[in-house]
Amino acid sequence: MFIELCPHLQAYFSQDTRGFAELMAVDGYVFRDVKGRRTVRFERGGKRYFIKSHPRPSLSEWLKCLLSLKWPVLGAEPEWRGIQALETAGVATMTLAGRGRGAGSFVITEAFENSVSLEELLEQSAALPITLRNRLKRALIPQLGAIARKMHAAGVNHRDFYLCHFLTRDRDWAQWHPSDPISLVVIDLHRVQIRRRPTPARWRIKDLGALAYSAFGSQFTVCDAVRFIRAYHGGDDWKARYRASRPFWFRVTARALGFQREWDRKQMQHALDEMDPA
Repeated sequence: MFIELCPHLQAYFSQDTRGFAELMAVDGYVFRDVKGRRTVRFERGGKRYFIKSHPRPSLSEWLKCLLSLKWPVLGAEPEWRGIQALETAGVATMTLAGRGRGAGSFVITEAFENSVSLEELLEQSAALPITLRNRLKRALIPQLGAIARKMHAAGVNHRDFYLCHFLTRDRDWAQWHPSDPISLVVIDLHRVQIRRRPTPARWRIKDLGALAYSAFGSQFTVCDAVRFIRAYHGGDDWKARYRASRPFWFRVTARALGFQREWDRKQMQHALDEMDPA
């Protein structure tokens, strides 16, 4: 068994088998409880934390994943390794507060209080004056491009790279000014992949296609796409690098449209299933 906790949590949980069992069953606000993963927000000593706990996978679960030619993601270890990898790459992410592996596994992060996802923020921004909304996008898009560039250069790909997995501090956005900094935090790293070399094109395309797909309907323009590409390539020679990689960006666009088609197909199937046969 392995367990490691931050000093604050060590005052409430022992770093042994008993503490491990207490954390795996800790009480709090349950955000998700599905087969293979339980996410709970709990509080100790006035500080809030999130814990994702995973039961020990059965042999049948391993075999099911391997037979489908997919490497299984059945524990908390990928998430805490993802946090460490992003920190090394200079990408803001969740603050690791604890981790453990034994009869199951868990990862604990500090709660990011008073936050809003980019998906929610862009929905809210539709009510803002168009000038302010455009300034807000100009502040956010270069950060998104830089985050993706740093991740992929460090050999990390997210696999769920959607706007809902970026958080920032919430505020009265109608009073926001471009001089006020906005910092983004990347979350939900349980499916992350990490390697020692830059991320291969296949996985970069999937990440960027997912991000573009999640931005559909958020009033993004061609100029916004150019801002993102400029930040993703980086450097003064970004135009030349873009021209040399146009087929790559065509594939990103195709992947985003593929995500949209799959969503439409699922929605259509759901509507048909709900129809009264009579």
